[in-house]
Amino acid sequence: MIKSEVKTLQLQFIDPAGTKVTYALTKPKDDLDKAAIDAAAKSIIDAKAFATKNGDLASLEEGRVVTHKVEIVE
Repeated sequence: MIKSEVKTLQLQFIDPAGTKVTYALTKPKDDLDKAAIDAAAKSIIDAKAFATKNGDLASLEEGRVVTHKVEIVE
């Protein structure tokens, strides 16, 4: 049996129209906490790094680390 595990940091933002926009980053650091995620999201918002059809990102709705575990049965 082959096993793999992939972690992704998902940052869910809100744009000016209230639409949720999610960006996913693979291989986040293992020791991320809320303060680090909030600081990264603030940097992205302040730099206007991403925009939607409704304008620049307005705020962070949620930050989460998602772990996908896959077991291939042979």
